[in-house]
Parts: sequence; C-alpha cells; structure tokens
Amino acid sequence: MLLRKLNINWILILISAIALLWVGYKLWTFSEWDAFLDYLKTHQQQLPALIILQFFLMSLNVTLETRKWQILARPVRSISFREAFFQVLKGIQMGMITPARTGDPIGKSVFYPSGEKSKIIVLSLIGSIIQNFVILFAAIWALLWTTHSASDYLALFVNSATSSSLLLPIAVIPALAFTLWLILKRTGVLTIFLTLVKSRLDLFKQTKKKAVFQVFLLTTIRYSVFSLQFLILLHFFGLNDIRNGVSSIFIFYGALSFIPSAGAGDLSIRATLAIMIFGSTAVAEPGIVMSSLVLWLFNLALPALIPTVVAAATSFHPKLQKFSIRI
Repeated sequence: MLLRKLNINWILILISAIALLWVGYKLWTFSEWDAFLDYLKTHQQQLPALIILQFFLMSLNVTLETRKWQILARPVRSISFREAFFQVLKGIQMGMITPARTGDPIGKSVFYPSGEKSKIIVLSLIGSIIQNFVILFAAIWALLWTTHSASDYLALFVNSATSSSLLLPIAVIPALAFTLWLILKRTGVLTIFLTLVKSRLDLFKQTKKKAVFQVFLLTTIRYSVFSLQFLILLHFFGLNDIRNGVSSIFIFYGALSFIPSAGAGDLSIRATLAIMIFGSTAVAEPGIVMSSLVLWLFNLALPALIPTVVAAATSFHPKLQKFSIRI
C-alpha cells in the first residue's frame, strides 16, 4: 500500500532539489571566487578555441550515435542517415523530459507505424544496454586502476567524500537507489522489457554478429569522445593530473548512468556527483560545476533543440521542408 502511495516523480524532484540546494551551498561558501575569476580572465583568450572544439566533438558525438542507431534499426527497416539523425534527436528530447531517461526509446518509435513501435523500443533498449555495459566496464577498470596505482589519490577521494560537507549528498545516493528500485517495482520495466524481448527474438536472429561488433565499436568510440569533452573542460579549469582525471571521469559516468533522474532536473545530480568525485583534484568547485553543466549543454540541450529549430524554420520557410522528417 505504501509503495502505491509514493509518487516516483515527486521523489525524483525532491532528490534533485536537495542536490541543487547542496550545490548552491557549496558555491555560496566557496572562499576563492576572486582567484577563480582571475584565472578565467587570464585564460579568456582560450575560450573561442574551447567552444569551437566542443562544437566539433558534439557533432562527432551525434554523428556516431546516428550511425549506431542506423545499424541497430536495420532488422526493422533500413533508414537513411538523415532519418536516423532526427530519430536520435527526438530520443534525446524525450529522454530529457522523462524520469530516468525512459522516453528515449519512445521518442525514436514515434517515427514508425504501430506494428513496428515495439520492435524499435526493444532495439533502442538493446543499444542502451550496450552503452551502459561499456560505461560500466570503464568505471570498473577505473576503480581497480585507482585502487592499485593511485593509493594517495584514493585516500584523498575517500577523505573528501566522507567530509561533513558531503554527508548530505552521500545520503542522497541510497535514496536514489531506492527510487530506482521503486521505479522498477511500480512500472514493471524489467518485466515489460523481458516480455518484449521474448516476443521479439526474431530481431536477434536478424542482427548479424558484424552489426553487433559495429555497435560496440561505435559505442566505445562515442564514449571516448564525450570523456574527452569532459577532460578538455576540466583541463581548462585547472586539471593538471590527466591520468587521474581520466579515471575520475570514467567513475563519474559510471555513477551517473545508473542513477535515476527527474528528466532535465538531473543537472543538480550531475553537479553533485562531479563535486564529490573531482573535489579532491586541483579544479575549483565552480570550475567542476561549470564543466559538468557545459558538457550537459553540448551533449544534451543543444542536440535536443535542433528538431525544434528545424520545425520553426520550416514553418516560416516551406522550402526548408526537405530538411525535416515527418512523424
């Protein structure tokens, strides 16, 4: 009875609000704002190159994801790169406004007739599983490497994570785990997914080993690209230890991928995790927060806006209709 009364969306919103308050507190109590602003002023000439590089990596990121989806969708229908591009962007849009990014497969499926929607959802979920496997593997490798090769760094991380100012966000983690369990319990996502997979086993038979290998390869390359994006941003804000920075990024993405979010409200969760994981590095807390938010802007917000911009442009200029995809 209690589980039925609990509203998952309100729990996610509450967790995001708590995380947002904590991030605000950390920034409010940051005592070296003058030094941080002086650092930005000193390096402001590098900003244009940084933004151009982020745009390039964002384009590469979306291109890789588009090609991956084009391969995954083949058992249902062969689609052009342009069609796959808009389906990926629609998935990003729907994922941003739904808890735990569950809307991504639904966003892609709206482009298909009702008889193909369930197949597309299964294929999209398979792609997400492969992506999470790559992220999890990298996170486990980073944790093992950190444990064996960087004991001092690990001690700094543990000391930072167990400080009194971090007790609140750490307490949020069990709440997030409970929320994830609650989502699975209330929605029956696992049961639905297994039922879909069982009824769509022909999709696996139609998927060639070469295609699976291509998807794994594209996923790994894409993961390397957005890890590089984060590394470049952190380096701009003062990260000098690249080796430990890479392992911290892998751990960050590993934690982020398995935490449920309230749609776009996961900004506060991202910032909280980033401060917890990178707080022991040379990067100041405002730089950590800005890096995580800029990364969100380039990898999620801007791609999600592209369909809206195209739709608005075609409404004013009918000649541009060829650049859009009808649903």
